[in-house]
Amino acid sequence: MKILIMHRTVANHDAIGNDIELMSKVLEKKFDCSVYAENKLNENVKFVSRLQAEEILQMEDSMVLYHHSVYWEYGAEMLKKAKGKIVFRYHNITPEVFFEPYKSVHFKQCQKGREQTRYFISKYPNAYWLSDSLYNTEDLKDVNLENISICAPFHKIWYWMKSKPDEQILKTLIESRKINILFVGRIAPNKGHLFLLEVLRVFLLNYHNNIRLRIVGKYDSGLMLYNDLLRQKVKQYRLDEYIEFIGEVTDASLESYYLGSDLFLCASEHEGFCVPILEAQYFGLPVIALKAAAIPDTGGKGQLILEKDVKAFAAAIKILMENKKYYQCLQNCGKKNVYERFSLDKIQSDFMEQLEKIVGD
Repeated sequence: MKILIMHRTVANHDAIGNDIELMSKVLEKKFDCSVYAENKLNENVKFVSRLQAEEILQMEDSMVLYHHSVYWEYGAEMLKKAKGKIVFRYHNITPEVFFEPYKSVHFKQCQKGREQTRYFISKYPNAYWLSDSLYNTEDLKDVNLENISICAPFHKIWYWMKSKPDEQILKTLIESRKINILFVGRIAPNKGHLFLLEVLRVFLLNYHNNIRLRIVGKYDSGLMLYNDLLRQKVKQYRLDEYIEFIGEVTDASLESYYLGSDLFLCASEHEGFCVPILEAQYFGLPVIALKAAAIPDTGGKGQLILEKDVKAFAAAIKILMENKKYYQCLQNCGKKNVYERFSLDKIQSDFMEQLEKIVGD
């Protein structure tokens, strides 16, 4: 059987790109598997041309694994040619409401993307859906339950065991006597950066100034109003010396930020899964996160999952850093969550089990 994986963009240093890359490697062991993307930004993936992809789609003994996370007009047109099995890998699409205040092109894209989800459900009633999380399945209420499975995304956390961290970054963090707080995620409204700034402000007002928040994630040129608002708030709250926007980094640098930080602070309001939580847990960082979307399920038991209360978040940082036993408890629970629920072996086993059921139907 030939299997074609499709997504608009396949990139490095990207959760969906990693899922596609590792998924294709697993499938190549047993099937003839190829990947088609408009934007081919991952040199570790075996891509095919548009013509080759359409040839595979028209084979009756074929399967298409369509990764759905963004509006993709041409991808939907290609899918109409599929004569074999269709499987949607659903990563969720951010509700457009998050982008509306910032006059961003993302508003329309997300709106159209979520409309496309409903279109796919209606157009392909016999298709199968592999959802990243239980939360994501809430968008799939009109899909036959027998055609939905939950499979966590493949990730590259264990690959970091073979890499070497950036020594200079790590040295700076380790030698710092401040509480080093970390968040990893692109600079976008649904990621909760404004709330993080509020938490930092309240912490400084009520406790002490021996703290620094670092935010790792790439900027989006289409969100200039949001980026400007963040800069205005940093200036208004006088947070310049307590916060650092790092931008996009290499794997070696990212590993250093995880290894040298004390806590992972996440206020994201919409996540279909949130791989950075697992990354933080793997590197021994306790997680303090907002109770929203897929975050509670991904974080697992024994993490600080809080309602949207700035004072509670600020107090949680102080309490956790002053209570070593509590800190170690969260560390242990986090590592257990990663190793028992989201190891690569388990993800691969779950994925192949579901795929073999689909192939056999």
